[in-house]
Parts: sequence; structure tokens; C-alpha cells
Amino acid sequence: MTLYRQLLATMVLLFGLLFVASYWVQFSSTRSYLAEQQQTTVTNTATSLGLALTPYLETGDKVGAESVIKAVFDGGYYREVRLELLASNSVISEENSRQIEGVPDWFIHLGLFPDVAYETVLTSGWLQLGKLRIVGHPGQAYFELWSGMSRLATWFVVAFLVTVLLLMRALRYLLLPLQQICEQAVEIEQHHFNHSIPLPNTFELRQVVQAINTLSGKLAVQFKEQAQEAEHLRERVYRDAVSGLGNRAYFVGQVNAWIAEGGQGGVLLVAVDLLEDIYRNEGFAARDNMVKSIAGVLRDLLQGKEDSALARISATEYAVLYPTDDKDRLRDLAEQINERIASLVVNPIDDGQALSVVGVVMREHSEDLSGLLTKADNALTRARSERRGAVVMEGDERGHQMGRLAWRDLVQEALRSDLLRFKAQPACRFADGSVIHAELFASISKQGHDYFAGQFMPAIEQFKMGAEFDRHILEKAMTLLDANPELSLAINIMSGSLCAPEFVQWLESSLPTGSSVRGRLFFEIPEVAIMKHRDEVTKIIKVIRDNGFAWGVDHYGRHFQSLGYLETLQPAYVKVDHGYTSQVLEEDTDTSFLAAVCRTAHNAGVMTIATRVEYEAQVAALAALHIDGYQGFVRPATAIE
Repeated sequence: MTLYRQLLATMVLLFGLLFVASYWVQFSSTRSYLAEQQQTTVTNTATSLGLALTPYLETGDKVGAESVIKAVFDGGYYREVRLELLASNSVISEENSRQIEGVPDWFIHLGLFPDVAYETVLTSGWLQLGKLRIVGHPGQAYFELWSGMSRLATWFVVAFLVTVLLLMRALRYLLLPLQQICEQAVEIEQHHFNHSIPLPNTFELRQVVQAINTLSGKLAVQFKEQAQEAEHLRERVYRDAVSGLGNRAYFVGQVNAWIAEGGQGGVLLVAVDLLEDIYRNEGFAARDNMVKSIAGVLRDLLQGKEDSALARISATEYAVLYPTDDKDRLRDLAEQINERIASLVVNPIDDGQALSVVGVVMREHSEDLSGLLTKADNALTRARSERRGAVVMEGDERGHQMGRLAWRDLVQEALRSDLLRFKAQPACRFADGSVIHAELFASISKQGHDYFAGQFMPAIEQFKMGAEFDRHILEKAMTLLDANPELSLAINIMSGSLCAPEFVQWLESSLPTGSSVRGRLFFEIPEVAIMKHRDEVTKIIKVIRDNGFAWGVDHYGRHFQSLGYLETLQPAYVKVDHGYTSQVLEEDTDTSFLAAVCRTAHNAGVMTIATRVEYEAQVAALAALHIDGYQGFVRPATAIE
């Protein structure tokens, strides 16, 4: 029970006892007064009636005596007036048998007023004339006691209710700072440091509030410092200091993650040998300015391609990861890179001097990182030997038998004819191996051939089919959850869906609110979408939370932006990008950044999950890096229907 309720109950009980005690005292005093009044009335009536009857009894006037008795009986409220005439041995009697009106029977049956009787012998000198008996009727006393105490009870009840209402308001006002302290304590426990509590007037609570506000402020500063520390570590480990792009380690991690996800597309190696001439002729500053300008060109060309990656891998070379199913798009991109870099040079260049060359390789489905980079390096070497602005492309044509329109048609047919097949891969806790949830993976099965997400996702993004595809996946997921009560699923939401108002409206109206699904369906939003579409992401997060569902961040730590969004958006979990977790077993690997970003998530009260974990040795290594759970081929995905 809350302190407010305890105080309210105690005060209500005390005031209730006070009202009851006051009422009982008033009730007892009123009853005693009415009883004494009735006794006095009967005694006085008997005395006065005896004096009035004596003359009639002395003369033997029975009729006169009856008239006097009747007059007294009718003028008062008596149960019985009885006169025994001793001389004639006769009786004059008047009785009142009427019921008491206006008073409940149960109240009369309480016996609050016993019968009051008074007897006296009427005499004349030494001669006894008669015996007079008067019995009072308690009806008047009951009536006055009932009416008076009923009114008093009504006023007491009204006063009690008013007192309770005033107590409630007063306690709420007085305990408001304490409630705010409790709420702030919960916020701090959940690593949220968004506001300070206003200082109350109560001296003791003011001191506590000041301490809480100070603690909250220090924790907020500490969280920001740790987020900045993680960002500095990331820049030191994975970022090129001059260009602001990723370095070779970053690029290798991103390509590894892309290959593990079955990605389709190509790698471009860009060599700008002109940088050496600029360094020799104009010095470090001029070369660094050119390096930054080239980095800006590459960013502009890849604007909107959220799953791409950029890196400066040597003094004169850049690397680009570009997921796509279109070979011509890769060649066009390479040509644009050469043109834009050439436009950066103001002074004329000799025809024999190469500004930049590009080597391009398309990935085969079975190609690993080493083979892919070797082909790309060979293509770059050939490009260097040809001409200024050369583009050399290598790749297996088998991976490109299906064009863009064919992939689009395949996806549309899959949605229309229900060709999608699903697998679920569990995410488990390090502590006890229990399942947190299972991530849903979709593939297309047609005529005995399976097409994986990495193959058809570029077509979905290119033709802006993300909202339609995600809607279909969510509908299927809800069906799977209904059919499998023990299952919990995490669904990836594409950036195209987040930016589609019709998808958000559909989600708001279609999310199930039943307890059977709530708590078993999780939404995963890629980190790049949070960075580039913060407003749209905020809206869809509100829809998800308002309907009682949780969400998480996918590819956490991939992008070189602030991690402060964890505190403001408050996800339930983050899935650490595979580009970092895949390197924990490599020799001379600096895991300080991975530990820092995971610690930042922990300090924000967010669960961390490592992805693409393939070996038990990885599980053991990751468990020491502030990571709560893992997901990958060490616990393979299984088909669900």
C-alpha cells in the first residue's frame, strides 16, 4: 500500500472514530435528557392531577373526576391514567394504544426509554379517597430523539465526507514532491535523466529533492561522457582521422557483415594517385584538403544508399561497398566518381597524369572476403595501367542473370502468390541460455529454388516496395504468433516503410492489442534510419509503444554519429553490428570500442545482443564485453509455419 493510502486510511479512521465518539456522546446526553424530562412530566402531572381531583372525590362527584382525568389525558402524552375510587370501589381509566408515527420500528425496539410510572394516594385529612396511577408514553421521546439524531447524523456524514475530500487534496498536495521523488527514482533506475524535480516547500523533502536532482544531473553528465568516450574510441579504432570516413578495419568489418547476410552487389576500389603529387608539390595541408574533398564527393554520390559503406584504406585509396543487383549501376557509379574527383582539380592536368581510377568487382554468391578484395585489387591494378579515369570491372555473370525488373516481378509474385518462406533464429541470454526472442528471416521459394533476402532486398528498396513488403511480413508474423503460443518474433522494418505515412497508419490501426501477441512481437529499426529519419522513426516508435509493443535497434554502432539517441528514444534492446562482433577472436583486435558502445547501452538501461555469432569461442569472448545476449549460427535458424 502506498504512503498516501496509508496516511489517508489512518486519518480517515481517526476522524471516523472522532465523529462516532462525538455522535455517541450527543446521542447519550439527548436520550438521558428526554428520559429525565419524561419522568419529571409524569411526576408533575400526577401531583397537579391529584390536587385537582381531591375536591371531587370529597363530594363523591365521579363525573367531575372523570372530566378532570379526561382533560389531563387529552392534554398530555400518556400511556395510561388510572384512578381507583376507594369509597365506591370503582375505577376511572384512560389508555393510549396508538403506535408511534415517524419512527422506525427497529428504533423503538431498541428499548431506549423504559416505561415511566408514578403512583400516589389521594387523601382528605386522614381519609384515603383514591389511588392515582399515571404511566408516561415514550413515543414523544422516541420521536424527538429519532428526528434530532437523524439530522445530526446527516450533518456528521456530510462533514465527514467533506473532511475526507479535503484530506485527500491536502495529502496529494503535501505528498506531491514525494511522488515526484519516486518517479524520478524509477527514471534513474531506467537510466533516464530528462528533467529535474521542482523544489518543494517542506524543508525535509527539499533536501531530498536537491539530492535527487544533483544525482540525476551527475548521472546524465556521466552518461553523455561515456557516450562521447565510445564515439572517441570508435573514431580511434574505425575512423580515418583526415577524411572522416571509416578505415580499413571498419571496411573489412562491414564487408564481412554484408557477406554473412548474403548480400548482393559490388566493391569499388578508388585510387587517387594525384594525392602523392599534391603532397610533394604543395605539402600536407593541401593533400589533406583534397582528401576531405574526395570524401565529400563520395558521401554525396552515396546519399540515400543506407546500406552502403565508405572507407579510406590507404593514403591514396578509397573503398566503397555498394549493395545492388544492377551491374550497370556499379559502372555508372564508378564513372561518376571519376568525373566528380576530376572536377575538384582547378589547374589543368597533363593527359598522362591520372586523377583517379576505379576497380570494380561484383560478388559471387560463394565468394568470401579475401577473394572479393583480391579481385577488386586486381581490377584496380588493371585500371591503373590503362588511362586516366579508367574503370575496370570484374565479376561473375551468373550472379546477374536476373535484372532489376525480374527481381521486382519475383517479389510481387511472392507477395501475390504466397511464395515467402520463413525461418526464425533465436537470440539467447549469456546468463542462462534462455531465448529472448527469435528474429524472423524471409526467403522466396519458387520452382524448387530459394532466393534469400540479400538477393531481392535491393530491388525492394529501388522500387520502393518496402512498405508493402513489411506489411505482408507483419501479417504473416501475427499469424505465426497465433499458431505458436510459445514463440516470440523480432521483425526488421525497412527505412522505406518508416518514411511511408500509409504504412504508419496501417500499423496504428492493425497492431493487435490482445495479450496473446503483446510482448511477443518486437520491431527492429536499423540505426541508419534513426540517424537519417529521426522524425519518422519517432512517430512510428510512439505508435509501437502506444499499442504496448517493444522495439530494438539493428546494426547498433555501425554509423559514425552520436549514441545519445539511446536515452531519448529508449529502445528495449540493441543488436550490435556484426562488423564489430566478428573480429573479437582475431589477433591484435582492439575490443575497447565494442566494450564502450555496449557499456553505453547498458548505462541507458538497454539490453545488448551480439549478432552473427558462429562459434562457442565467440560466445565466451563476447560475454566479457557488457553484452547480454547473442544470436547467430551457433544457434541456427529453423523453419516455422
